[in-house]
Amino acid sequence: MSGPSAEFDECLATVTAHIQARHHGLSDIPTLPTPDAVQNTISQLPAALPTTGLGTKATTSYLMDTLLPGCLQAQNGPRYFGFVVGGTTEASQLAEILGGSYDENAHSTLPGVTASSAIEQRTLEMILDLLAIPRDVYGGRTLTTGATASNVLGLACARDHLYANSPHLPKGYSYAQEGPPSDVNIPGPPIVLLTLHPHFSLVKSAGLVGLGSGPRVVQTMPSAPGDELAFDLDALRDRLEAEKKIGRGVIVCYGMGEVNTGGFGRGLESVAKLSREYGAWLHVDAAFGGFAAVVPEFRHLTKGIDLADSLTLDGHKWLNVPYDCGIFFTRTSQSLLKVFAPPAASAPAYLSAGINSSSRTDRPSTEIIHELVPIPLYVNIENSRRFRALPLFASLLSLGQDGYADIVRRNVLFARKIATYISISSDYELLNSSASVSGASSEGKDAIVPLNIVLFRGSATSKFPPTDPTASARLAQTINDTRIMYVSGTKWRGQGSIRLAVSNWRTGGGGEEEFDVVRKVFEQVMQ
Repeated sequence: MSGPSAEFDECLATVTAHIQARHHGLSDIPTLPTPDAVQNTISQLPAALPTTGLGTKATTSYLMDTLLPGCLQAQNGPRYFGFVVGGTTEASQLAEILGGSYDENAHSTLPGVTASSAIEQRTLEMILDLLAIPRDVYGGRTLTTGATASNVLGLACARDHLYANSPHLPKGYSYAQEGPPSDVNIPGPPIVLLTLHPHFSLVKSAGLVGLGSGPRVVQTMPSAPGDELAFDLDALRDRLEAEKKIGRGVIVCYGMGEVNTGGFGRGLESVAKLSREYGAWLHVDAAFGGFAAVVPEFRHLTKGIDLADSLTLDGHKWLNVPYDCGIFFTRTSQSLLKVFAPPAASAPAYLSAGINSSSRTDRPSTEIIHELVPIPLYVNIENSRRFRALPLFASLLSLGQDGYADIVRRNVLFARKIATYISISSDYELLNSSASVSGASSEGKDAIVPLNIVLFRGSATSKFPPTDPTASARLAQTINDTRIMYVSGTKWRGQGSIRLAVSNWRTGGGGEEEFDVVRKVFEQVMQ
């Protein structure tokens, strides 16, 4: 195969028609494939690499007719309520197709060659605009594969900052360059993470950056009286003071939007003040909860988000752009460059940015000086990276502030409508009423659930009573087997429960008829 083929044109038309039909019918597509479809796909995988290829047309048909029917059918549909998964907005879906077609490796800053790094910078500035955070608050910015990668960046930046400022080491000690120090005076472990309800991605990231992921390193702090999602500030102060006396580094990890309940603890501003007072690094994991800031009436839930030393967000959650897309912010680009950029003497010459000597210094603040944009591979894990900024930029541009505020509002209202139904049903028990999970605000107390997540289980008089340890898992399976909607099983306070997360741009705009589909599933599985 030496050039474009007629097969491509024919297959492109077929694929385009398939995408178009799926896009228009997504609300009616079953959420899951049948077990038989999954098994059929697996059974028809090739046993080995073929000696002679099938060609473009046969391969495309094989993908559409054999492989895809056994994969998730409507994860980006309006009734897939598992794992805080968004959908793909129309603009982002089209941009993703275009991005794959252009196939740019957006790994470097090349003024006069490609604008991709400048587009990424503006996209990240627009995210800050969306969250009402001044652009100059977070000078270190990059796009990642997701919240886990963003948490890796945050903990790596924290690690190097704390080692560089350790009283046991020379000022400016670089863990990234020198590796673990051997000074016998360094306490063990040298750095601890103080948390409340850490997401697994944070624990995983702590192990990846060499801090450790066990309980000696990732330590759970006491929560505030009456608010299990907020730090007990007195206990935090005592702990920070004790760690400072022995010269141990501390990363305070604050979760914004608890994964099971969607709840928000109070006191981030106070946590930030204590962290700065005692030299701790404050990392905020706001993968989905941070986007409450998009809506003015929910913005109080994210108060203090601009005080973090590092901040994790996820684009493929509530921003509804295609997988994969994580977002990372930190105070300065130097925090990232110190960890991920090579020493100047060993920087790969072929990856260096081309400097345009005609660059001006009198440009308006809204104009990007391309020559000054950090090289993406020097502020991130990846050397090779797809142009993931393009779908995110397209979605932000197409919807704007008002469009995203509408999505968040509709999703929250829909979740609260489901929560209201569950709270009055004799068959179900609501587990995350606002009063039971957060004391964050009077507005939060008035709302039935904190935001867009509904946590529930079967009632004591239902077919799935909580006295049966298998009940919640069986109930989740029964709901999902309808293939009309999808929920995920979890545990809260040590007991089995079910989580329903509403974060799709299509959800919440269909009126009573849309809600009735969900209500009928809840009724059907109890019959």
